[in-house]
Amino acid sequence: MAQGPDSGGLEAFLSALKRELLAFRQFHSLLQAEQDALVSGNTDSLIALAQQKNEKVIELTQLAEQRNRFLTDRVGSTNQIGMEAWLDSFDPADKQGVGKWWRELIELARNAKTLNQHNGQLIHTRLASNQQALAVLMSANATTSNLYGKDGQAYATPPTGSGRPLGKA
Repeated sequence: MAQGPDSGGLEAFLSALKRELLAFRQFHSLLQAEQDALVSGNTDSLIALAQQKNEKVIELTQLAEQRNRFLTDRVGSTNQIGMEAWLDSFDPADKQGVGKWWRELIELARNAKTLNQHNGQLIHTRLASNQQALAVLMSANATTSNLYGKDGQAYATPPTGSGRPLGKA
């Protein structure tokens, strides 16, 4: 790495880029764990995973802002084209591997987006199923014409003392 008047800023940038890559790997693992929990029905772990994901998103946002400030100062652009322009000027042969980090980060971001969308679909499907089950239970509770007394006659409301509550049958 070339030492110069801006080497401190460069070193901080490269360190932040490494941390961003690591954070994206961790975020991707959290999304995969969320998907595994959704598929297996282990919903108890989803709250903890959601908290961890939120913390990781905050960290990723801060690291992206740091990267964007650096790129704005150097090349005036914070998008992928700006990053690639900076990479071309900093290390065109990618001898230091920064381009490889960047490509992995971009790939992880794409995969995380796809994984997150799939998890959202799984959540939506599970929610719809739960809502249908709840609707069936609610309509069964509202429809009391299916109650019969000892004489075989249907009652709108059960006669007092003529049966057991469903939970005690």
